[in-house]
Amino acid sequence: MAQGKDFYIPFQDGSGRIHGICWEPEETPWAVIQVAHGMIEHIGRYEEFAQAMNRAGIAVIGHDHPGHGRTAKPGELGEFAEKNGVRRVNGAMAQVARFAKHKFQGIPHILLGHSMGSFFGRRFITHYGEWLDGAIFMGTGSQPEPLLWLGGTVVAAAAWLEGRNGRNERLHQLVLGSYNRYFEKGKTEHQWLSRVTEEDEKYEADPYCQFLFTDGAFVDFFQVMLDLKRKRGFDGIPKNLPILLISGEEDPVGEGGRGVRRAMEDLQETGCTNVAMQLYPGARHELFHEINREEVFGDIVDWVSKL
Repeated sequence: MAQGKDFYIPFQDGSGRIHGICWEPEETPWAVIQVAHGMIEHIGRYEEFAQAMNRAGIAVIGHDHPGHGRTAKPGELGEFAEKNGVRRVNGAMAQVARFAKHKFQGIPHILLGHSMGSFFGRRFITHYGEWLDGAIFMGTGSQPEPLLWLGGTVVAAAAWLEGRNGRNERLHQLVLGSYNRYFEKGKTEHQWLSRVTEEDEKYEADPYCQFLFTDGAFVDFFQVMLDLKRKRGFDGIPKNLPILLISGEEDPVGEGGRGVRRAMEDLQETGCTNVAMQLYPGARHELFHEINREEVFGDIVDWVSKL
């Protein structure tokens, strides 16, 4: 079985290096999926998904976002940038996309964004959708604008008081800490991620999954979510781009499917004509670490094969 190979790409401003991993099947691939991972995790957690895609003949490539994994310099976990964090995150995604398009020429190129990566991914296609043959957004959602405005105001106030590099446990709990309350108390604080306790325990034991976002990174993320809700830049999305939204029905990020439906409607209202949605009963936030992950892998292969 092919192992993932690490690669590094310099940031365009020379401020550091983007770390990524590429998984290639033994035979020539017939498609490539570019992964944009979620908040407070890293690309190495997509090994099982990548191996499943490789068995189907699909290459997988992805990177650690700024402030994550081995892209982050010591002490920089949770920090996108001192300023222009959204531009830095989407710029890194574009650099990896260029790398992938050069390496895998003449085959379909699909972006897969999970959780935070799905929100940045939806912003990405407003600028770079023409580069893609399809997009999959997993563990996503779309909250009402007043809630996003309120959240954005709170994180902006924290950044004003503490500076963009400030880290606030209360802010972290406000944004993320409520998700576990939807489930019965168990062995971990991250039962909202999946029904597989061992996977939740692995997450809690992973040093690249145990840090606080900076106040500035929260400001950047809320700005992306507000931009999406206000459909800012949506005119740049190719209207015929195939888009698939997938989520667990018990995922609190997608509000039990309600937020996923709103995300689909946001895209359709701007003229996107090829948007589909799949909800998985009982599944929670991380479909690739769920009980039914093999089903999810198979559905992704089937969808990509029809592009």
